[in-house]
Amino acid sequence: MVSVPARADFVHVLRSVTASVAARLDFSYDAIDDLRLAVDEACAQLLAVASDGSALTLRMTPTEEGLELVTTIDVEEADWPPPDAEESLAWRLMSALADDARFERGDGGPALHLTKRLSRGTETPEEGRVPSR
Repeated sequence: MVSVPARADFVHVLRSVTASVAARLDFSYDAIDDLRLAVDEACAQLLAVASDGSALTLRMTPTEEGLELVTTIDVEEADWPPPDAEESLAWRLMSALADDARFERGDGGPALHLTKRLSRGTETPEEGRVPSR
């Protein structure tokens, strides 16, 4: 779990942590980029309801199938999900980049839950996979 101040200039930290964890789980380069972009869009949605002093938190849970990511912001009084959220461009991007995306209300406030499945193909490191370390 990683928490940063709820400001746009800290989102790159969450993107980098996501990429690092996904690389360790042997996601392909394309899947890692998808996850980074999906986290970026999730953070943008949550920053829209941010207040002074709030924090963005990213919790990542590796599973047998892949990776679950839950991004939350600690704002209790927020209209969540935003009206017509599932018709927005940001939602369409998150839905396309992750295998599952949904709006939730986490323990601390609004949340976005993303799931990306790990492809179990026969790719080798030369064919677009991140080599294991």
